[in-house]
Amino acid sequence: MKKFQFALLCAATLAFIACNETNKPDEPTGGDDPAVEEPADFVSPIDVTDGSLAEWDALPAEYVASATHVEGAQMSALKSVKVYADQIFLNVLVEWDAAAITDTEWVPLHMYINADNDPKTGGYSTEFAEGDAEICLETAVIAAGVSNPYNPAVFQWWGETGGGITDQTNTDGWFWTDPTSTHDDADFWGAIVGTAQLPIGNSQIVDGNKSEIQLLRELIPYPFADEFTIGFDIQQAWTSVGVLPNAADDELGNMVKAPKLRVKINYAD
Repeated sequence: MKKFQFALLCAATLAFIACNETNKPDEPTGGDDPAVEEPADFVSPIDVTDGSLAEWDALPAEYVASATHVEGAQMSALKSVKVYADQIFLNVLVEWDAAAITDTEWVPLHMYINADNDPKTGGYSTEFAEGDAEICLETAVIAAGVSNPYNPAVFQWWGETGGGITDQTNTDGWFWTDPTSTHDDADFWGAIVGTAQLPIGNSQIVDGNKSEIQLLRELIPYPFADEFTIGFDIQQAWTSVGVLPNAADDELGNMVKAPKLRVKINYAD
């Protein structure tokens, strides 16, 4: 595993403060894969450059949160997800149904995070049982048909606490940007961190339909509690086709929302 100097993390933070670049969140940014930096005295058990997923089997099971697609649930394109948070990183392993993800020009993956573990803050009740996510991470896992480094934009919730879209055809509840302002390239389309503006994350695709993602929590500008919750969706043409965790539809075929995954940070490693 690589070890990086803590000074690089400080440099990345200073670069963020001084950054003048503009990257639209819904377009590939190109360039070299971003490096994920870590303090010199820490070695991550996850390596997103080695072409292997074997290290997930060696993680302490009590700290690995996981979900698999439930038969009978709508939006079935996400097959499974695992989450492991150590003292530095948020690590994610997500698998999708390649037969359901046919347009690989730009395949967005969202992470909705209740970072402070407080049900009285945040929102977005559209796809999950709780509307308590303060932040949304967004970029593609595949762009132009090939693996895209998952170095996401960070959006914060601007709507009412617990709010969201009650009707899947109504996008008025997508309050991940300031609704009192118009947004464009100049303000990263309303993100508090633009796509690839900071070296927040990196990823690799293994076996064609599994993305192993590593995110540096320090560069996600919202405080994380020792436990937090997280949910995921994957999209085609900016429409969700897979959600995890999920639940089987009710007897009338209506979507039943599942609780987000609960993750406990492992500070022991």
